[in-house]
Amino acid sequence: MKKAHRNFQVKPWMGCMGFLGFLGFLPKHGGGRNYLFFVFFAFFAWFFWGLLYKEPADERLVENETRAMRIVGGLFALLSFLLLFLLDRQGIGRDTVLLFGALGYSVCSVAAPALTYYLDRKA
Repeated sequence: MKKAHRNFQVKPWMGCMGFLGFLGFLPKHGGGRNYLFFVFFAFFAWFFWGLLYKEPADERLVENETRAMRIVGGLFALLSFLLLFLLDRQGIGRDTVLLFGALGYSVCSVAAPALTYYLDRKA
């Protein structure tokens, strides 16, 4: 069996940084929302990476990870197109585009390891 080389270490505290995303609900000093903080929700992906890295990597896990990354890569491409389309529209505000971008990035970032974990458990 072929073993995969893992390039990064999973630290438990990194998943806790996802709670900083809730700062997006607090108003700014001027009165608007801090939508950029929603990007911190992407740190919840470290929970799933931690679950995946508890076991040694084998061919099945590498194949499932590749499959999940292909699916989520398509979601990232669709999100990029949507953001560019929204930036071109005159009636759409910058805050709306920032909200979609931040939440979309977080969802896609969490979806990759979650989908890998799901595919690995399903097989």
